[in-house]
Amino acid sequence: MKPYLVRGALAGVAGGLASLIVLILFGEPSIRAAIDLEEATVPAGAVHEEVYSRGTQVLGGALGMVITGLLLGLVFAVVYAAVSHRLGDGAPWQRARRLGAMAFAAVVLVPFLKYPANPPAVGNPDTINERTIAYVSMLAISVLTMALAVVVHDRLRRRGVGEPSAQVLATGAWLTVIAAAFVLLPRNPDEVTVPADLLWSFRVASLGGQVAFWAVTATVFRWTRRTTSGSTTCTSIIWATA
Repeated sequence: MKPYLVRGALAGVAGGLASLIVLILFGEPSIRAAIDLEEATVPAGAVHEEVYSRGTQVLGGALGMVITGLLLGLVFAVVYAAVSHRLGDGAPWQRARRLGAMAFAAVVLVPFLKYPANPPAVGNPDTINERTIAYVSMLAISVLTMALAVVVHDRLRRRGVGEPSAQVLATGAWLTVIAAAFVLLPRNPDEVTVPADLLWSFRVASLGGQVAFWAVTATVFRWTRRTTSGSTTCTSIIWATA
């Protein structure tokens, strides 16, 4: 397990750095524009002096991104070690890529489609608990349903159902539960008043950062190999061209 954890940690840090680059290049301009818009709409005399400068906030966010990437990389490694035999045929790098795609879909894409990210100028402080509970509920349903789909697929295969049919039935079960969650969970209670171009540039950048994280994490994880010489085990990263 230790080699997997080392690989996951390295991959997660690399993914966090990749996500950070995308967010700084494409997300930070939208955030600054949203902050300026928010400050411009605050009544005179109601503006409070900021506790931390925007530069300090970016630095803290960068550190948090790397630490989060490290932790998610460790989780990715543990899950891969546990379910790699269920990720289909092919080389380990292909299974790592499949797991990365599944993780992105369950952890990012499905919750994002129900509750897309909004810039700082959007969001009523009075609804933060309601929004948090709704988002976490969607996230939990998405992850659990993905795990359920894997179980359904395995059971169908053990009962002699062909691979294409098992994939279709498992995917159908997953989509059914997700569709029900989309209908039953409440909509975002906050009104969006920022310009559409600002809103969508922020959302695209936010989603792009997550795409970069999971793509790089899965890629680096598959390019990281364990080499053993006698009783000495080391982990090295092998960069190759596609």
